[in-house]
Amino acid sequence: MMNIFEKIKKSGLNLPACPKPLASYMPAIRIKDTIYVSGQLPTGKSPMPTGAVPSEVSIEEAQKAAGVCFLNALSAAVDLIKETEDLQLVQIQGFVKCDSSFTDMPLVINGASEQALQLMEDKGTHARTAVGVSSLPKNAPVEIACIFNVLDAGMPSYSGRYEWFDPSKN
Repeated sequence: MMNIFEKIKKSGLNLPACPKPLASYMPAIRIKDTIYVSGQLPTGKSPMPTGAVPSEVSIEEAQKAAGVCFLNALSAAVDLIKETEDLQLVQIQGFVKCDSSFTDMPLVINGASEQALQLMEDKGTHARTAVGVSSLPKNAPVEIACIFNVLDAGMPSYSGRYEWFDPSKN
């Protein structure tokens, strides 16, 4: 099975450089085998869309922005792992700057979820929160925070009863 580094290479994507924090915090922090990624904005090569969804930023633009946020979060996480490790996405927390009558926040955050599933395949399956807010840093329409589990890329991935498999008997 391919690890995240091989999947990124295969996808043809160039992950952006890990965005610099806007204040006194780390873009991501690793505690043992868990990586907590701070909220990431849709910053990148093209100008970041700004404003509320859907009055100033269309749902489609916001979905694309959410995908960029996920790539920035992934970049922050990848900076904290070795080439012999892999990532499992655990959770996406999504925040959408939106008009008070807007209720389709999950539709916007799908941009991040779909990016995760496309790039990470089975290891991109995740739990998720999608919340509407009145403002975000730099007037961004969306912000994404993530939690990843770090896996040893050399170990097989089993879902089920681990006691059925005893690696010491191989």
